[in-house]
Amino acid sequence: MKYSEALDYLEQLNTRGIKPGLESVKSLAALVGNPQERLRFVHVAGTNGKGSVSTYIASILNKAGYRVGSYETPAVFEETEIIKVNGKNVSKSLWAEKITLMADILKEHPDEAPTRFEFETVLALLIFEAKACDIVVLECGMGGLLDATNFVKNTDLCVFTPIGMDHMSFLGDTIEEIAANKAGIIKPGSLSVSAVQLKAVADVLSSATYVNHEAISKVKKSLRGSSFDYKELKGIKINPLGINQIENASLACEAVFKLRECGYKIADKAVYKGFEEVYMPGRFEVINKKPTIILDGAHNVPAAERLRENIKEYVTSGKIIYILSMLKDKEYDKVIHMMCNDIDHIITATSPNRARALESLEIAKCVMEVNPMVTAADSIDEAVELALLMADEETTIVVWGSLSHLKEVRACVDNRKNIKSDRHGIEDY
Repeated sequence: MKYSEALDYLEQLNTRGIKPGLESVKSLAALVGNPQERLRFVHVAGTNGKGSVSTYIASILNKAGYRVGSYETPAVFEETEIIKVNGKNVSKSLWAEKITLMADILKEHPDEAPTRFEFETVLALLIFEAKACDIVVLECGMGGLLDATNFVKNTDLCVFTPIGMDHMSFLGDTIEEIAANKAGIIKPGSLSVSAVQLKAVADVLSSATYVNHEAISKVKKSLRGSSFDYKELKGIKINPLGINQIENASLACEAVFKLRECGYKIADKAVYKGFEEVYMPGRFEVINKKPTIILDGAHNVPAAERLRENIKEYVTSGKIIYILSMLKDKEYDKVIHMMCNDIDHIITATSPNRARALESLEIAKCVMEVNPMVTAADSIDEAVELALLMADEETTIVVWGSLSHLKEVRACVDNRKNIKSDRHGIEDY
């Protein structure tokens, strides 16, 4: 297959939906030679912050001299970004080659019907084996116990980001049930570290070593990045914005301490360099100035709470405009009531993820319950155009609510930058 054909093949797998369980992914892995048996893992579970923490850990391990595979879903801007080696997307040719190999094998086993996530999980492991990775930072999809990533056995470290109420139809109706599901990644002999958790969650993760909030000090934050101390590590610098990123980085520090106990050689200078070189698109990311445009993947209650805190921390003047898309399988009413009551204007748009998208007009109706200053746009492009027409140089436009629309918004903004640059020789609006 060519790369475009490989993407079409993956799209066809979307029709199989979400099927928690390990039998299908185990069977698929066996058909391609069980690559997971020749790899070591850091396994990351939680509700929010998994991608950030995984990225920090992978970057630090790479700077320490290890060949590091990382698997983080979902893709936001480029499909190949979910599978990285040493922080870089694998090539489209390798991606297409391994998908073709797996597709051909599945033709010979018509009873096998993996979901897209199961297929991509095994694809990632096949690629990591081919690239001779020393260790893999493996991010759970949404759960733990029955998550497709949880068939791996060689887990050196389990990492738990903050756990909250999400995916209740799959993971459980209470925080205790959800926590128990996430804790299912813990293997005999593996160590574990955790962010600070609710007591009900901490009771479940009783064996984990927790981030010590009191050990976080000398915090400095601005739109250019942040710096802080954590325990004996002084003057850590990170580029990703957001007050939660300091907590995420502190959890990555605890992961480093435990990995050292596992025998990994990680010098302090690798920790500092690993943090400094991390770039995280779509996580409170500033993509334009005058007006300021921020992309954030917040799409559930805990993530929305963090986004609200970040807006208060970083946006201290000017009006605020939202470009908002939501998925109908999220607690969108709670999120909207929490986030929209005191915003100058909200522009709603339908997410490109059509199978799960809440229509723009439906989002607007929900917003109207708390804020009459809302406009339903017919497209992402129109939403961006309307926001820019309403904005002045001091305005902040925050794009959030669904990961899947961030790519389109970025493309729309970049296109308008090019037009302005061609006509007027300027970069900002």
